[in-house]
Amino acid sequence: MSESRAELLTRLERAAQQIRRDVFRALRAGGGGHVGGSCSAADILSALYFHRMRVRPQEPEWPDRDRFVLSKGHANAALGAVLAQAGFIDPAILDRFYHFDSPFGMHPDIKMAGIEMCTGALGHGLAIATGMALGARMQKQAFHTFVMIGDGELHEGSNWEAALAASHYRLANLTAIIDFNKIAQSGRLTELVGLDPMADKWRAFGWEVREIDGHDMGAVVDALDSLPFHGERPSAIVAHTVKGKGVSFAEDTYLWHSNNVTDEVYARAMAELGAR
Repeated sequence: MSESRAELLTRLERAAQQIRRDVFRALRAGGGGHVGGSCSAADILSALYFHRMRVRPQEPEWPDRDRFVLSKGHANAALGAVLAQAGFIDPAILDRFYHFDSPFGMHPDIKMAGIEMCTGALGHGLAIATGMALGARMQKQAFHTFVMIGDGELHEGSNWEAALAASHYRLANLTAIIDFNKIAQSGRLTELVGLDPMADKWRAFGWEVREIDGHDMGAVVDALDSLPFHGERPSAIVAHTVKGKGVSFAEDTYLWHSNNVTDEVYARAMAELGAR
């Protein structure tokens, strides 16, 4: 019997909560790291990996797989968490986060199964994803390329150069997801360099845009199911999110962009995230 919409959304919401729990598990093992941007991205990552993307965890190099690039590489704890839950990697590696001999570090590394690109220096992911999408067309492959971009990352001009190129080449097989939590490492975007009107900027660069609540799983699923939004334009999903979503003490503050995760902090987080 096929899965109902209600069952789908419940499954994806539970998977997102597990991602958040595993983020704190990993960060406790490493002593700390990037909580805020990892938790704001969890719902979108859940919908991508457990609903939308065509992937084979037991065959990570499958040529026809959809590609995902985490341009905001500091949220690697969340990416590792979803890869573990999906079966790309052994969940035990979560307990080796940021260890000297571990492939699971503060930023993505292609040494770990399921990672398409080493990221960390901000502003490069969209350009690489544009190349992947263009390469798919040239090689007559049907895979879709997704890239998640941090909003503070959009202060890097290389993003806009890539956005122009993707529009010029009419890459309908490319989707950019902006994790628009409105807080960067050192403060609110409005206090640093404002980015509003965000959606209009992408439209001006020739992209087809949809704005959603990035924590409303139904809205996330509907947006992903509607791709591409236009047959001859790249798609942009502007996902309004909350930094540190799911844990009250980390929500909506730059102080938890990155911070220490002690046993005490871990216990408080698990209590809020419904750990069994």
